[in-house]
Amino acid sequence: MSSDLPVTKGEAVEYVKVCSAFGPGFFYIPGTDTCLKIGGEIRADYRGRSDSYSRNDYGTVVAPGAAPFSYSFHSKGGLGRDGDRARFGTQGRIWFDARTETEYGLLRSYFQINASGRTAKGESNKFEIDKAFIQFGGLTAGYAHSFFGYYDNFYGDTIWAPYYAESNTVNLIAYTAQFGGGLSATLGLEDGRDHRTVTFGIEDRGVTAGVLYGGQELPDLVGNVLWEGDWGAVQASGALHQVRVSEGSHALGYDDKLGYAVGGTALIKIPAIEGGHFIVEGAYASGALDYLGIGTADSGLFPAGWDAYPGRGVNTKLGKGWSIVAELGGNITPVLAANLVGSYISARTDENYLPGITIWNKYAVKEYTVAGNLTYTIIKGLTIGGEISYTRTNLTRPTTNVVSGNTLFGNVRINRDAWEGGIRIKRTF
Repeated sequence: MSSDLPVTKGEAVEYVKVCSAFGPGFFYIPGTDTCLKIGGEIRADYRGRSDSYSRNDYGTVVAPGAAPFSYSFHSKGGLGRDGDRARFGTQGRIWFDARTETEYGLLRSYFQINASGRTAKGESNKFEIDKAFIQFGGLTAGYAHSFFGYYDNFYGDTIWAPYYAESNTVNLIAYTAQFGGGLSATLGLEDGRDHRTVTFGIEDRGVTAGVLYGGQELPDLVGNVLWEGDWGAVQASGALHQVRVSEGSHALGYDDKLGYAVGGTALIKIPAIEGGHFIVEGAYASGALDYLGIGTADSGLFPAGWDAYPGRGVNTKLGKGWSIVAELGGNITPVLAANLVGSYISARTDENYLPGITIWNKYAVKEYTVAGNLTYTIIKGLTIGGEISYTRTNLTRPTTNVVSGNTLFGNVRINRDAWEGGIRIKRTF
């Protein structure tokens, strides 16, 4: 009979428990008081690009045995056969967010990795760490978004279109103090190598002299003051960046310089629509152009930026520039979101010097982008978005060429117009 069978006690089963302290998606790691959230995303991109440019060359011809005379010529072109007009791309993302309440405050660790398929000619698949940092109370340590920028960290709602604002993830250590009433201040050290743009050396034009970066001696000092409320937010930020020249440049007489950047952000929330917002952020930099977001500019036409360059009399000069970005966005309906983004950047050198020749006092770039997008939520976690953008680039740079035995000293002006559009299908879980 069944009553004669031995009675055995089953082993205890430890079920995963929901952790509601930090919002939806968190659960307790079994056997601990740590809450963990695992998330991911798949992006499938399909886009096309069309561009054209015009070029004006002008200056002075120095012909052997003849007096110098002026020259000018104009040409036009486009992307060329080696450029990808159609681009497909896929990216997978996964992140882990672990949080524990302690008697000293919140202990948090965050880790995100991205795996991308190639999106352009010559690229290969790549695997990269997006972020990896620890937070404990007010301390942040690891690989995180620079504390100089606000817009890119919390908004930046374009699909592909560039915008010009500090957007780097860097190695850093920082402390944030909370003063109450939404007011906070952060002071930290960030790896200056993560904030370098190229230095502009006259070796690049075949002359044995110039200004090139050496090894890092001092990290960047970065700070901000932030005031947040139900109405929006205001932030002021600043950074100091050392331009430490290479051994070879220093031996030629070029010296180290201290660059800097200052920026400001204003956010206004629009309560009439879900997620409604208007945000504007601007920055000015001298010798620290990464803080302008210059690395996102169309680098196919010009170097990524100029932190330093040779001036007259073997003198290290600092590149200067400014940028601004503005965004208006929100949900038109519960399932349809729209964003309009405009951004502008300008950077230049004041003097470029070759031995015996001053090149027109110009090496400048100006670029602006306007982009608009719509994102439709098909079901929870699945969206399709469409975007179109226009980018206009104006570049002026010096040039020295030898043509048919004649030496040409002058400038090149390039104007470039680029249109880009496409769709993104995204699944978030």
